[in-house]
Amino acid sequence: MAYSLIEKLTNFLMPEEEFQQPNKTVNAAVSRAQLTVHSPSELKMLVTAPHSYQDALLAADKLKADYAVVVNLQSVSPEIQQSISDFLNGICYVTGGAVERIADSILLYVPLQVDVCKELYAYSVPTYIKSSDNKVSL
Repeated sequence: MAYSLIEKLTNFLMPEEEFQQPNKTVNAAVSRAQLTVHSPSELKMLVTAPHSYQDALLAADKLKADYAVVVNLQSVSPEIQQSISDFLNGICYVTGGAVERIADSILLYVPLQVDVCKELYAYSVPTYIKSSDNKVSL
């Protein structure tokens, strides 16, 4: 009997004596592997700019329904900004989500299964270069 190189290597690394045949008496329906395929769900997002504390309730409901919520708080007073952010932070804490500050008055709230990756970019700073005629230029 002629063996190929792959069969020889396979027999050397895993001899046939160690290989066990599966039990043939087991029902075929029972022996099938149960596989579950998890497809990623779509990310749903709400962008809102509340004008009062009551407008924050919509953002809270969407956050509880696994939406990512961007809240722009620039159009409300600082006291209302604080109470809205405290309320949404509490909702985010209870649901296991996360919050990230995008700007001074803009916050991003995400549900539990969403990761936020912050990348820092180097900003170019203008440098002053002396030209040959002793003038400073940008």
